[in-house]
Amino acid sequence: MIKIHAILLVLCFSALSASADDLKKITILQTSDIHSRTGTDSLPGIRQLASALNYARNNAGGSGKCLLVDCGDILQGSFAGSASRGAVGLGFLNELKYDVWIPGNHDFDFGTARFLDIMKQCSPAIVAANLYFDGKRLACPWKVIEKNGVRIAIIGMTSPSLDKWHWGKNSSGISSSLFSGPLDEIIPKVMESKCDIIILAVHQGLFQTDKSELNLNRIAEMYPQIDLVLGAHTHQPSPGETTGVSTWYAQPDAYCANFSLIKAEVDILKHKTVKIESQLVSVPASGTGHFKFSSSMENLLSSSYEKSRNEIISLKNEIMADELNKMTAESYFMSFPKAAYALIIPQARVVKPGKFSEDDLYWTFPFEDTLCSIELKDEDLKVVQDDVAKLKDGTIFDLVKSGNVSSAGRKNIVLSSYLFAGAGGRVRSLADFAKDPECHAADSGITLRDVFRSFLKKSSSR
Repeated sequence: MIKIHAILLVLCFSALSASADDLKKITILQTSDIHSRTGTDSLPGIRQLASALNYARNNAGGSGKCLLVDCGDILQGSFAGSASRGAVGLGFLNELKYDVWIPGNHDFDFGTARFLDIMKQCSPAIVAANLYFDGKRLACPWKVIEKNGVRIAIIGMTSPSLDKWHWGKNSSGISSSLFSGPLDEIIPKVMESKCDIIILAVHQGLFQTDKSELNLNRIAEMYPQIDLVLGAHTHQPSPGETTGVSTWYAQPDAYCANFSLIKAEVDILKHKTVKIESQLVSVPASGTGHFKFSSSMENLLSSSYEKSRNEIISLKNEIMADELNKMTAESYFMSFPKAAYALIIPQARVVKPGKFSEDDLYWTFPFEDTLCSIELKDEDLKVVQDDVAKLKDGTIFDLVKSGNVSSAGRKNIVLSSYLFAGAGGRVRSLADFAKDPECHAADSGITLRDVFRSFLKKSSSR
């Protein structure tokens, strides 16, 4: 009896020892919506974020025990980002040695050719199962990365329906699908890979929409095998919460304000996640810390800063919002003299007198939208106006009349490529008319920023 007890004790001890050995811990650091922000005296930027991330990774045991993921919208969103056509954000990803990057909708703002070029230069794995170029999958749909003996399966998804944001010759060929189709294909393969934790990293917010194919809570319910969802896009931070059945969800804030620090404990024998906990780590607003960018990155940032200070014109008087919107329409008409109407998104911005710099121009027109034209009948215009009137998110569009309005026939209207794409899905009638050959939709390829700059210089020389 004593021998039997001794054997049982040894067996129990061995079982407990094996269980302890099979439990592994990893750290996941997640950023999103950085938008190439370089920071101000009171707001953090990429220097402060780089230092904070590097410290957190070293504190977690280094890159061998820590997965670093960005969930998109890093290339565009500041003067430096636009002036470098995404090189600042790309440099950040490469120099921080990210493991994975999931592109967001604004990462395609510089056009298809530029995005394909960035893909060639990007060191992190680009993971996006729903991203296509000319109908063929463009990036790796999912990837297994090992950290501290833990096999991590990460599935990436870019923004679905990219054509709701981008339209025109610069964005041809790029498309993205909904999530459910690729997930139906991928999940069985991921399960066969004997991974220890499954992560879905997306450029999408948790409750962004009620549609089941986009709502991440319902996606988590449909695919309970997913242990962790990393969200983005909506700029709505979540320190961590349960979604679906038992899936954990985390999302950091935008503009370098903080990042997600997630700790997971897994059983590598059973290939099962035992525990996940997370928090948001704030980034200091000042100081550069110990992380140093390369000389080429510093030169790029310095060059962008100098360009941002270049004066376009000197304004004698303050420009109120109504006047600014009128000037915007006039700049459209200057580029398209035969246009009957200009369709603009009115701004509430007030421009101060004095030096009007390239940086001021950027914040007046902060996106890479191009100026486009279309020919619409009166009844078509009414359909568009009715669509706009139904919007419940407060978005307003102004239809400004020029001196070239005829009484009959189609009217030439100038507007931005963003509106042609349907304004992020808000005005679908515009997107439908843009596809109609009889409407003769055309893209000038010139950004609204460049159109307005030319208008200012021409106006000041009169």
